[in-house]
Amino acid sequence: MIDFIPSISSIQLITAFTAIGTCILLWKFRKATEVRFLILLEVFVAIWAFSYALEFGTPVLEEKVFYSQMSYLGIAFIPVSYFFFTTAFSQKFRLVNKRNILITLIIPIITLVLVFTNDKHGLIWKNYSLNSSTNILHYQHGIWFWIFDIYTFTLIAWGIFNLISSISTFTRFYQKQIRLLIIASLIPVIANLMYIFNINPVPGFDWTTVSFVVTGLIIAFGIFRYKIFELIPLAREKLLTTMNEGVLVINTNGIIEEVNPALIKIFNLNEKTIIHSNFIKTFKNYPDIIELLKSVDDRFTDFELQNKNQTNYFQIRISALYDQLGKYNGKLMVLSDVSSIRLAKIQLTEKNKQLKEQNQRNEKLIDDLDAYAHTLAHDLKNSLGLIHSSSDIIIEAIQDGDMDTVNEFSKIVKESAAKTISVTNELLKMATAGHENVETVPVEMDEIYQSASNQISDMITEYNAKIEVTGNWINSQAYAPWVEEIWINLLSNAMKYGGVPPVIKVGCELTGNGMVKYWIKDNGDGIPKDQHQKIFRKHTRLQPAKASGHGLGLSIVKRIIEKLGGKVVVESTGKKGEGALFSFKLPVGKV
Repeated sequence: MIDFIPSISSIQLITAFTAIGTCILLWKFRKATEVRFLILLEVFVAIWAFSYALEFGTPVLEEKVFYSQMSYLGIAFIPVSYFFFTTAFSQKFRLVNKRNILITLIIPIITLVLVFTNDKHGLIWKNYSLNSSTNILHYQHGIWFWIFDIYTFTLIAWGIFNLISSISTFTRFYQKQIRLLIIASLIPVIANLMYIFNINPVPGFDWTTVSFVVTGLIIAFGIFRYKIFELIPLAREKLLTTMNEGVLVINTNGIIEEVNPALIKIFNLNEKTIIHSNFIKTFKNYPDIIELLKSVDDRFTDFELQNKNQTNYFQIRISALYDQLGKYNGKLMVLSDVSSIRLAKIQLTEKNKQLKEQNQRNEKLIDDLDAYAHTLAHDLKNSLGLIHSSSDIIIEAIQDGDMDTVNEFSKIVKESAAKTISVTNELLKMATAGHENVETVPVEMDEIYQSASNQISDMITEYNAKIEVTGNWINSQAYAPWVEEIWINLLSNAMKYGGVPPVIKVGCELTGNGMVKYWIKDNGDGIPKDQHQKIFRKHTRLQPAKASGHGLGLSIVKRIIEKLGGKVVVESTGKKGEGALFSFKLPVGKV
């Protein structure tokens, strides 16, 4: 039988409905972690107040005890809800996790079990008696009641400390919100102390639930007056988690107080252990970061980070943090990923470099062609003029039936045509070596050398040259047609400028650094040391009387070898009979 007493039961019902109304008011802000805990807090207050109203509404002792037990379904979880509400609001999200929540629920769950089994042990209430005149049940509390009470005050005190300690971290506008929450938090504490120590105008009546009405009204006032929860910490949390920039905050002792997911990802850090760790230990693999954070001054600099096979580029801004009194509080580091900008700049620089090199090659080729044009025009003019005049003579000889003259001048025409073709081919080789990009592959040097020798076999016979290949050939990474031209040129020069008859040795050897040295030595008069570099220039012929040509051979050889990633040199004392040794290096053939 329940007979509501308006003076007490009604107050508890008002408390319950006020708590429910506060939950409804807060529901729109439920995305914020701290608001969800505050909603739970108000739900548990409503359960407590409603159970308390039923307890005061019945005169039956057994029913009063039952409703008192039911009230603990709210009482047991209020301190936990309040603690995590204040922890989340003060931005200590690292403490708000499943593990900590489960740990803090151990004592409330034990308390619930003891409450509903109290008749067997009396750990919550040793005894209780009903004052029939006031319809209030008086309790003599057991040991576990005081343990739970200490636990409750510990969590509430810790929660208030969370709010107080967070005042300096927020702006002045949000400091008003925190002070308001602190005042609202103290009211239930004072009311509960009044109940425990019997400083009470109504003996046996617990004013704690009623005090939550005032707390709810204060929070409601804060919502409409100061917009609590609309910006902090929901906007802050969203801002940090969605930022592409990495953010790190350290205090004056070098302890990491805040870090966002972007920075954790950039440095591949442990999200669970980074908060409250020392930045020197955390960034031990990044000494540049440590030095920047140790710096007294604000810094803005570039930073390269090697991640696997990729290089990322960042701009780092480090700023000192000060509180509103101008006291130094720590440092803020912000990393902005500028990899795309830096890579675009690198690509642009490389492209400009390539264009510059191409322009230099074009200018060099133009100069070569311009200089060669004079020689080419002169040689072609002589050859073509000789062909033209010989053709006239041949025509007249045919008309006169003079076949001897026809045969004689036909040979002259053939020689002049061959010379013209030779000049043109040399020009094409020089141009091709400067412009063609070819793919190098492993080449069989034995086959290339034999092919080159076969092409100039008539010349070898003509000069009665003796050529000796020493050792075995080593394959290289090159372009076969070009290497063949190198051998043809060097063998031809060795015979033209060698002894009489020419005695030539060729061979190869490994030089280290992945290169093969190929060489050819003749028995001619050699080349003076002051002429070693000159012979690789265009149109240079040191002994024009000894051999005909256009002075382009060695310059073409040099250009081809450099294009293949090698180098050509000459060794000679310039003494007669000691000859000259030409060598060129190419990369070892890849297997």
